[in-house]
Amino acid sequence: MTSYRSCKRCSVSRVNSLVELYELAFRKRMAQERNMLEHLVRLASERGYEAGRQLLDPNLSESGVRALAWNVSSLLEDEDLERLGLCVTRK
Repeated sequence: MTSYRSCKRCSVSRVNSLVELYELAFRKRMAQERNMLEHLVRLASERGYEAGRQLLDPNLSESGVRALAWNVSSLLEDEDLERLGLCVTRK
């Protein structure tokens, strides 16, 4: 079984990346970013978090986006984001 756990700092970076993708996809209506967000949500769903699809609702509050992003990110690896060209900062 694959472990999706990583350091807290990397988790925060993944959450921030998901929140930024959400903002670009829905607040700025950028199609490419929406496609990337949909892909990551689909990965999380395949890994057991089907409720993550709520992150595709364009009317979420900021706190709702962040809460869902935490849950979705817990099932993602840094490489999942990096494959899409998203930077996950590791310091």
